[in-house]
Amino acid sequence: MNATVNKMNETDSRRTIAGIARRVASFRKRQGLSLDQLAARAGVSKGSLAGLEKASGNPSISLLCQTAAALGVSVSDLLASSTPKKAEVFELGGGKTLWRGQAGGTARLLFGTRGPLMFEMWEWVIHPTERYEARAHSPGTKEILYAMKGRLGAVVEGEVFEIAPGQGVFLETDVPHAYYCAGKQAVRFRMIVVEMPANSGLRKDDLDGEKNRNRR
Repeated sequence: MNATVNKMNETDSRRTIAGIARRVASFRKRQGLSLDQLAARAGVSKGSLAGLEKASGNPSISLLCQTAAALGVSVSDLLASSTPKKAEVFELGGGKTLWRGQAGGTARLLFGTRGPLMFEMWEWVIHPTERYEARAHSPGTKEILYAMKGRLGAVVEGEVFEIAPGQGVFLETDVPHAYYCAGKQAVRFRMIVVEMPANSGLRKDDLDGEKNRNRR
């Protein structure tokens, strides 16, 4: 896929990009990491990371995801400036558009939790000529995709899945994967992502403890 496609919406506010830059720099310095160290941990170039912190250009979804994971935070932590709340209402028609395809496809982050254990809800539209190639996420990352309109195709480690409206598919996406339109009309689908960044400091015992507390 053309690297220029995997971009934030060109009409997004420069204030949003500047906010991301400030928060990335703040998280990095708080952890005592140099640009070289964070770039190595994230698997990105130092130049890309330096550009992100300088708010130059529009960062790709991939760069945001890899940087957030390396810092042990969520993408929402990089996007949001408000204090996390115990409960929050969000609009299914809102969110931030973080990808636009060459034929007009979009990926919107409708909502995401703050902190190392990341839950996200996305809404995607992919046209017949478009395909989104994704890098491997942090170990243990899982996704649930369900088609709302049109046929959705997904590829994980060479295995192909195609689903129709009303169907869903569960994927483990700590390996390279892809999404595409499997029909003649655009596909619209929602995605739930659960990811624990490798640098989160959380262990399986921590998660089990949290589950037990929630049952009380």
